[in-house]
Amino acid sequence: MKKPVITALALIAAIAPAETNAEQSAVWSISDEDSTVYLAGSIHILREADLPIPKIFKEVYDESEEIVFEIDMATMNHPGTAMKVQKIGTLPKGVTLADKLKPETVKKFKSYLEKRSIPYEAFQKFTPGMAYLSMASLESLRMGARPDLGLETQYFNFASEDKKPSRGLETVEFQMSRFNEFTDEEMDEALSKTLDEIEAMAESLDELIATWKSGDMKELEELIMEQMAPTPRIKEILLDQRNLNWIPEIEKSLAEKHDVMFLVGAAHLVGEGSVIDLLRKKGLTVTNLEND
Repeated sequence: MKKPVITALALIAAIAPAETNAEQSAVWSISDEDSTVYLAGSIHILREADLPIPKIFKEVYDESEEIVFEIDMATMNHPGTAMKVQKIGTLPKGVTLADKLKPETVKKFKSYLEKRSIPYEAFQKFTPGMAYLSMASLESLRMGARPDLGLETQYFNFASEDKKPSRGLETVEFQMSRFNEFTDEEMDEALSKTLDEIEAMAESLDELIATWKSGDMKELEELIMEQMAPTPRIKEILLDQRNLNWIPEIEKSLAEKHDVMFLVGAAHLVGEGSVIDLLRKKGLTVTNLEND
């Protein structure tokens, strides 16, 4: 069966333990004479069955004096953050989701929501991007995947308990605004394809997370690229452009005299145009760490 288009979930998803390859992991390091930057590829939401997380993540966390996430995790529960995201994901007055999607896609989306006992009316004012992300989140929760088990939440809690400073590379509203860069036609295609193949999503997520845990980054790259292939600009907008923005921040951290752990989605660290690829093209030595 063809794998579903789950790009949003590929950047935020989950599943079962796999045998660990001692030669590979989703963690890299860059060092100079007085500091080390660790680049750790995360999965944002996980299930109980996905635990424990590979030990290499805690090892580099313990070595680091500062933690950098995609977003400032301390702002996640602020009421203002939710309001900003809601504003970005809401259509203008007088416009509904049905105005943005093809009639057949609206029909499929309504059928999906009905099966999940969710009223379509709750989604009428959503942008296509917000509808897509909301569906991805609903399916994650249905499969038992929870943000509180994801690496970001776990390691933000560690940092809070240990009084380690942490910060973010982006704001939540900036991340959400990326989905408004797609045309209505592109989001319609992505939503429609995902709805067609929704029942296969759990199987694809199983494979994705098992590959991440095994440390086979080449296979992980292939899986992510396969999922993004039907909508080529997804990689450009959700990965490539943001990767470029992060390089100066990584270089700035390397210039400091303390060790820093960057914990970002694993999709940002594999393949052409990834953070790892861009750093190596700048002449830096980036070493993949072993997973004990």
